[in-house]
Parts: sequence; C-alpha cells; structure tokens
Amino acid sequence: MAIKALHSDNPPKKSAKGGRKKAVKKKNNRKNSILSAIRKRSNSIGEIDYTFLLLTVVLTIIGLVMLLSASTPAANIKFGKSYYFFIRQFIFTALGIVFMYAISFIDYHTYKKYANVGILVGIVLLILVLIPHIGIERNGSRRWISLGFTDFQPTELVKFLIALFFASSISERRYDLTKFEGLMKYGLWLLAIVAPIMLETHLSGAIVIAGIAICLLIIGGASMKYVFLGGAALLGGGTAVALLIPSRAARLISFLHPFDDPQGRGYQIIQSLYAIGSGGVFGRGLGQSMQKYSYLPEPYNDFIFSIVSEELGFVGAVFIILLFAGLVIRGIKIALEAPDAFGMLLTIGIMSQIAIQTILNVAVVTSSVPNTGVTLPFFSYGGTAMMMLLMEMGVVLNVSRNARNRL
Repeated sequence: MAIKALHSDNPPKKSAKGGRKKAVKKKNNRKNSILSAIRKRSNSIGEIDYTFLLLTVVLTIIGLVMLLSASTPAANIKFGKSYYFFIRQFIFTALGIVFMYAISFIDYHTYKKYANVGILVGIVLLILVLIPHIGIERNGSRRWISLGFTDFQPTELVKFLIALFFASSISERRYDLTKFEGLMKYGLWLLAIVAPIMLETHLSGAIVIAGIAICLLIIGGASMKYVFLGGAALLGGGTAVALLIPSRAARLISFLHPFDDPQGRGYQIIQSLYAIGSGGVFGRGLGQSMQKYSYLPEPYNDFIFSIVSEELGFVGAVFIILLFAGLVIRGIKIALEAPDAFGMLLTIGIMSQIAIQTILNVAVVTSSVPNTGVTLPFFSYGGTAMMMLLMEMGVVLNVSRNARNRL
C-alpha cells in the first residue's frame, strides 16, 4: 500500500493529510528556530565581560568631562564657541559607542581573513599622507587626510591593523619566530609601516606601533635575544632619525634642560609641571584650572593629564591611572580566556596599545621622558582616535563573549 501511494499520481487522502501535518510542523519548527535565534541574540549581551565594559564607559565619561573642562577656553579663543571641541568629540564618541555595540556581536574571526589586505591598505594610506595636497600638514607634521567633514589620521587605524596582522600571522605560525630569518620577516613588515610614519614626523605613532608589534612577538614565542637586538636597532635608528629633524632634536634638549629656555622650547613642559604641582593632593576643583587659560599649550590634547592633575589633584590622577590599569588587566584576563591563539593575541595587541600610550603620556607630562606627542586614550581630543579606540573595545568585548560561551 505504501509503495503504491509513493508512485501514485493521486495518493490516498490519509497520506495527503500526513503531508499537510508535516508541512505545518516544519513551518512551526522554522518559526521556533527563528524565535530561538532572536532570544539567543537578545540574551547574548549578558555574556560580555561587564567589568571591562564598565571600565570602558567610566573612562569615556570622565574623559569627556575633562575634555569639556580643558578645552573651553581654547575653543572660545580659536572659534568663538566654548563647546566646539567638546561637541565634535561627543559626536565621534557617540558614533564609537554605536560601533562598539555592533562590533561586540561580530565574530572576531571575521577580521582574520582581511588581515593581509588590511595591512597593505594601511601602508598605502600612510604613504598618501606624505603626498602634498592629499596629506594635511600642521605644526610641521603631516599626519592627516581630509575627508571634508573631518580629518582622518591613518595612524590610528594602523594601530589596529598591525595588531590584527601580527595576531593572524603569529597564530598561523606563518614565520618561525624562534629563528632569525622568521623574525626578520616580521621586522621588514614593521619597518614598512614605521618608515612612512617617521617621515610624517609622527614619533609617538611609530613608538606605539612598534611597541604593539614587539609585545605580540614576545607573547608569540619569539627569541628574546633577537627581539632585544631588533628593538635596540629600531630604537637606535629611530633616535638617529629623530635627531636629524631639528624640531625633534630641540625637544630632546628642552627635556634635558627645560629651564634653559623657559619662554621657548621648555615652556610647555614647565607649564605642565606647574599645573601638576598646583593641583596638590585633592586639586583645585573640577573646572577650576588656571593653566588651561592660554598658559599651557594644547591643554585638551597631549597635555590633558596635566589639567586632570591640576583640577582633581594627586588623588584624582591616581584614581584615573588605576582605572587604566584595571582596564588593561581585565583585557589581559579576557585574552587568557580567549578560545584560540588569534583571539588572545588580538586582545593583547589592543590592550598593549592602551597601556603604552597611557604610560608614555603620563611620563611626558611629568617630564620623565622627552615629549613624543602621544595622546591619552579616552581623554585627548581627536575624533578618529576616539572612534577607533571604542571600536577596538568592541572587538575585545566580542572575544570575551566567545570566551564566556566556551566556558
């Protein structure tokens, strides 16, 4: 009977009813699977590392508040609008938060297939900056490309691209890091990126990118002997190039003897030290800085931490440093819980960027190292930097989501 029904053009009514029941059941199953997927997606927000997210949000909010305080006098003088810098930074921050949320849902493995293309695009963008009428020059440095509505700084994108490329290559064991030949290949890639940045006279960008690469090579198992030799060669070469640039050489001299030229090269660092010293233990109070009123140059940019110290005092400055330390430590924890080597290395690369920039910035404003022009993450003015930073936080959150799913 069953065989006859299968081959008949007019199957029995009972069989037709069974077919209809199957179709209805299949439709219900499909509906249930869609609902299940929606529920899973809506509930998956609980799987991210909330501590990391909280630290990111707190630093972002404090950074915006301090930027508002530090930038108001300069914005009023330059543009006649007290909130000019703050509004622009707020817009990029809002966009960055939206992107961070969206990226936290995108599987971080997606980026791996674009690692090679990405690093080549990054190198091309860095070269384009050097071309007149494409790259924008300010204060003797050529670092930006105009997009009309804003200026784009390729170095900020390359910070992520170098972490992505090295994380992808090392996790695939593309080159043998235990041998000099393998390490040299990574060194050549790094040189191809750092060279145009140095030609842009963007020393801080070169230092941060080289630092990210070195951290990943060490974590990836590179021979410490070769890393040390390569790092020493890079540092020596970079210092030599920097000294050949008059403005950089002058910065080094002013760092060593700032009070020899208090109204010239030493002026900025002296005013920075005045700001930090006048803050005392508990600070002058939020918004009460005196140094931001045309005394300290760029109070909303490289030297914003000086204003933080002046207004919030030693206690406030230490609290913010502890927030940065907490963010980096939590990021390392996420890296250690990552389901694979690529996730671990990518997270380490991103967190090393924040750690290096924070340490260098605080060291510069306290005159512990020469002025490199490095900015303070979450605090310094810069739309491209802020948006890229928050997008990178989204990548780390996705790694944490995958790690939680695994455990």
